[in-house]
Amino acid sequence: MHSRARRRGPKETGAGTLAGRMAALPVLLLVLVLLISRAPVFDVLKFGLYLAALVTLPGLVLWRVIGAYRRSLVEDFAAGFAIGTAAQLIVYLASASVGLQCWAWVWAPIVLVLGVLDRDVRNRVWRRVEAPLAPLTAWMLSVSTVLVLFAIYRKGPERYAPAYTDPLVSDPGMAFHQALAASAKADVPIVPLWIGGEPMKFHTFFHQVSAATSWATGINLTQLIYALIWLPFALAGCALVFALTQRFTQLPGGEPSSAAVWAGPLAVLVAGLGGALEPLHDLSLGGVSMVAGAYLSPTQNLGLMFALVLAILAIDVLRKQPPRSRWVLLLLVMLAAAGAKATVLPMVICGFLLVFLFRRSTRAAFFGVLIALGLFIGSAIIVYGGESSGLQVKFGDLFVGLPPYSAAVILATWGLAVVGVLFLRRFWRDPGGIFAAGFAIGGCVAALLTTQPLSFYRMAFPFLAVLSCVGLTRLVERLEDRLGIALVGAAAALGLIGCGLTRWGATDLKGVKEPLLWSVGAMVAVGLLVAVGWKASRRSGGLATAFFAALVAACMVGAAALPLIGLVSEQASDVVYGRPSRGGPTEAQASAARWLKKNSSRNDLVATNAHCIARQGNACDSRHFWIAALSERQVLLEGWVRTNRSSRISATTGVDPSKVPYWNKDQLTANDAAFTSPSMAVIERLRKLGVRWLYADNLAGEVSPALKQYVRLRHATLDATIYEIR
Repeated sequence: MHSRARRRGPKETGAGTLAGRMAALPVLLLVLVLLISRAPVFDVLKFGLYLAALVTLPGLVLWRVIGAYRRSLVEDFAAGFAIGTAAQLIVYLASASVGLQCWAWVWAPIVLVLGVLDRDVRNRVWRRVEAPLAPLTAWMLSVSTVLVLFAIYRKGPERYAPAYTDPLVSDPGMAFHQALAASAKADVPIVPLWIGGEPMKFHTFFHQVSAATSWATGINLTQLIYALIWLPFALAGCALVFALTQRFTQLPGGEPSSAAVWAGPLAVLVAGLGGALEPLHDLSLGGVSMVAGAYLSPTQNLGLMFALVLAILAIDVLRKQPPRSRWVLLLLVMLAAAGAKATVLPMVICGFLLVFLFRRSTRAAFFGVLIALGLFIGSAIIVYGGESSGLQVKFGDLFVGLPPYSAAVILATWGLAVVGVLFLRRFWRDPGGIFAAGFAIGGCVAALLTTQPLSFYRMAFPFLAVLSCVGLTRLVERLEDRLGIALVGAAAALGLIGCGLTRWGATDLKGVKEPLLWSVGAMVAVGLLVAVGWKASRRSGGLATAFFAALVAACMVGAAALPLIGLVSEQASDVVYGRPSRGGPTEAQASAARWLKKNSSRNDLVATNAHCIARQGNACDSRHFWIAALSERQVLLEGWVRTNRSSRISATTGVDPSKVPYWNKDQLTANDAAFTSPSMAVIERLRKLGVRWLYADNLAGEVSPALKQYVRLRHATLDATIYEIR
């Protein structure tokens, strides 16, 4: 009996109350509704089954067996999904290298079988959690997550899915990602399908994840990228922001802070929808929250999920929490993050390095720096091939062309959204706090010093939001009153109202300084009002502490005002999210590209006359990727931007990256001659290059009626015609 009890481990705590578990229902229902609204039900069922059985559950087994985690179900399932995604990615990369892409999912059933059949593994995996969420916390987390997911849906799938149906509603970046995912299904390494002969050194792991999902489920890439795959990454990101906040408010083995009830859900709301105080009526100064990049930047969505689970693991190993096997999970996620988003590992290095500088005795920080630096150098050589994708060191590039006061206003609006970081007390005593601060500081410094500032700041912002919420908890704890949640709630509500009113009142104000001053004045007024009300109610704590706590809460939640208003106002939605771009295909054009996919072989080469999604004088916006994306075939020359060569040209000449001229004018002329002035010699030249198919876009320019004399007409629609070279 004694031996059996010891095998079972410590006493299990529980899975939480029924009221707490019920809080998951609104999130699950919203997830189901959002998926079904934009994708066929059968695809949603296959996708959900794949995520549950072949990603999340095997990831959960690894998370609990290797990491010995079981803090809460929210953390376990979100981290399990992240670990499962990382494992699936690594297995897919290995499988693709030997041509076994379609079998990359087989690792998952093996892990699940071990998790069920082996008694020791089973006892470690299928156990109750140590710290189930309180019902109030669970419901607040549910509300915050629902708001964030619905905001992402309004910005993303509601506008862009179903895809390729309206040429006036498109985003070239999404077609770019779909074309790379199409290459990832068959090519090792990935190549840019929209232009032949060019290498592709880029953070492409999102595309391998999409390809693995497509192989395992049979769902086409258009449905995956436009309607389905964004949601689990965003959902896991929200849950991991909550779990990261808990690392600072609910220490293992200790009594949780009274602020632990609300700090995590607040961090999810701020990280998801905040970012800037947004004082202007017709212009957004934000664009740095999770909502900004969760859909139209899927590499950011995936990279952020890996960054958050990396931070959780790093904090635990830096705090020397057993077991040491957690380093295995840390290494696995670092490998996945190395090619998921190029900004992650440099910021991880900053986090470990800051811990090492502050606490020289910690070997964990030293080894963390070595591992992260080694993987970063390795990825720079193997994944990125020494290419910078246009990244340069240039101080203040974000503010080029702006008056100094405008730059100051932008920084002020960003700073007020995370003003709680100023009230972090003695954070340097905790290696976990130092790591999170180092990660955030690294992102902020890179945003000021490089030509890709938003990529770094968007990655850092959720960490700033977490630290800001932790700073707010320190202020509220100084009140020594269990009703501190009431002060935060009142200040948050009044902050939202104040920001909404000042935004409405800024309609007739000119410039940026006056609206900012009105917004700051409104937040100060909210802080004073709440603090006076707090003391008038004879609550404990000093007036100054109550004022600063209310001011911080008002600023942080007030920064989410414009995105929240955008949920019900089209004008506000256009301000905060921008309007969809033009340049997509008509339904007839898209149908012709899909026909080409069904009636050609994988190795066939296609030529087209479509290169520009827009023209401005002689400048061509060549972000034209949708023929390659939909046909999943290599195109001789469709667009030519978003390649390593075009990024180098843009960086050295200063030309807009989307309008870089094509560097091989002879090839462009020969390609287009097949459509405008065909002849046997012209067609023979294409044949020698390996071209078998011609995609003639009737809307891209004149197509000679003589073309059908030299090639075979295979498919015709109103807007596009496809020919085969005989």
